[in-house]
Amino acid sequence: MKRLTPWQRAYRTLWLQEQWFLRQYAVDKESLLDRRLQELAPDKALEALHAAFEKAFVTVFEKGEGLIGRTTRREERQAAFQVRQYALDLREDRKNLGAVAKAARAAGRGSAAISAAAGVGMGLLGMGLPDVPLFTALLLRSVYEIGESCGFSHESDPERRFILCLIEAALSSGQALEERNQALDQWIQTGQWTDPLPMRGQMQAAARRLSETVLCGKLLQGVPLVGAVGGAEDMVCLNRVRRYAALKYRRRFLLERAAR
Repeated sequence: MKRLTPWQRAYRTLWLQEQWFLRQYAVDKESLLDRRLQELAPDKALEALHAAFEKAFVTVFEKGEGLIGRTTRREERQAAFQVRQYALDLREDRKNLGAVAKAARAAGRGSAAISAAAGVGMGLLGMGLPDVPLFTALLLRSVYEIGESCGFSHESDPERRFILCLIEAALSSGQALEERNQALDQWIQTGQWTDPLPMRGQMQAAARRLSETVLCGKLLQGVPLVGAVGGAEDMVCLNRVRRYAALKYRRRFLLERAAR
């Protein structure tokens, strides 16, 4: 039997991790409390949340790049990636390939911690909608950091579309997750989308998926003291996106490296 190269082993490990993620969310594991809250929630609550997330995406993409760029220590991550890339060019082994995977998994942890603290704090005060801009900025910042740890920027429209599609896929379940995952893989391999939405439409799709995911938490977050429980769901949502983003950016890195 032919022995696998370090790259092949790294890609096989990544594939297995991706399959585990897909199986984990093959069924929407909605709790009884979440289902009941969704039934009781007025339609206007979901629409208000959807509008708040869409506005937050527009604000960060169009007006908040300078702020996020300064706070993510981009230059340090780019330099660290170049060091890992150089080490791989000298010796492509399990250790050096693993360093890229480790960096991708670790990226964005600080943003997740800030999101958890902010969500719980605002929940104690009974504030749900006001933390949407902060949560959105931290979510995007986490994805940016993961991408930068694998050598990818976030400044062009194609990269922003990729990020929006990634967020939408990460928070999907079942068949929707399978289809969106396949669409992302196709773009990673070919640079083409099967049936792309206009940029604003993709922003709306990601905002709607986010709002549907955190609706129950935001409803609880609007109740003083009890809202701390809902606020903690911000971190759960953000960490789910972080896990998926690390998988997709690692796939991009490995495939681009193989094509060199």
